[in-house]
Amino acid sequence: MRRLACLAVLVILAAACGDRLGSDVGAPGSPSPQPIASATAIAATIQPVTPSPTITPAASGALTLAQLKYRLVDRFGRLWYCDPDFYPVARSDQDTLAESRFPEVQADAVTFSAIVAHLGYAPSASYTHAQKVAIYADWKMLGALHLDPAGTAYHFTARFTPDQKTGSLVDGTVDQRGQIAVASQTASGPPPCPICLARGTRIATPNGPVAVEDLREGMTVWTMDARGARVAGVVTLSASMTAPADHTVVDLVLSDGRELHASPGHPLADGRLLGAIGVGEIVDGAAVVSADRVAYGAGTTFDLLPSGSTGSYWADGIPLASTLAR
Repeated sequence: MRRLACLAVLVILAAACGDRLGSDVGAPGSPSPQPIASATAIAATIQPVTPSPTITPAASGALTLAQLKYRLVDRFGRLWYCDPDFYPVARSDQDTLAESRFPEVQADAVTFSAIVAHLGYAPSASYTHAQKVAIYADWKMLGALHLDPAGTAYHFTARFTPDQKTGSLVDGTVDQRGQIAVASQTASGPPPCPICLARGTRIATPNGPVAVEDLREGMTVWTMDARGARVAGVVTLSASMTAPADHTVVDLVLSDGRELHASPGHPLADGRLLGAIGVGEIVDGAAVVSADRVAYGAGTTFDLLPSGSTGSYWADGIPLASTLAR
């Protein structure tokens, strides 16, 4: 009987609760019942967390890359670099190139606008020859100044010069508003231009020939003293640079089998340029069999400066003068 009584009480309470819930639904001012979301539905509303971009979106007032580069130039001086129109070997007169490449410069609209503004020229449908030369020179300079993303700023390492005589090698960052932070700044001479030996050229050393691209400062090489004798020296400078896509080198072949590939502007130890050597001329005691211009597809050219008074060394058995000597 007790069990029956308890069961009756539970039935009465359940009915009462049901009546209460039913009376609340739809009552004025009462919230409508909301379905319980599934775990899948909840998860769908959570946006995935993505890593921050290398450079945060440009904030209001951020400068263009060309404007940031001008901030560096205004502070440290013009970029001191290997002008691709002159190195590894001059290809044409800059006045001519300024005219012929001007449409290409104008097509780089953002940079062109920054250059015109920085030079103080009024935007125009046409520019004088002198203005084109100045614009072209700055366009090349800005293109050679590299800014690498570094968090919310850009990192740079470059040589700058106020007078083409003295300069400094600067390492630092510049943020999107042009604020510059210098990590180091040291006195520097001009950049090592031109650099003219083909990849794989073998340089004579007391330990046997070494490919020019494998030489490092402090390594021992054969050099020439003031009397022309072969003496041991050390590499005081080794450098490389990217050659133009249409760069050519001289394939110099001598009657005794020696053969060298180097840029036309590279000098022999006696001062003559490779590009000026003709068939039948004598180079280091042997006749020139051929001196043809051939396309260079290895991308990078090289040179070294040995210690001593002459700056000379032997490349593929032929005595050359360094282009890095000053």
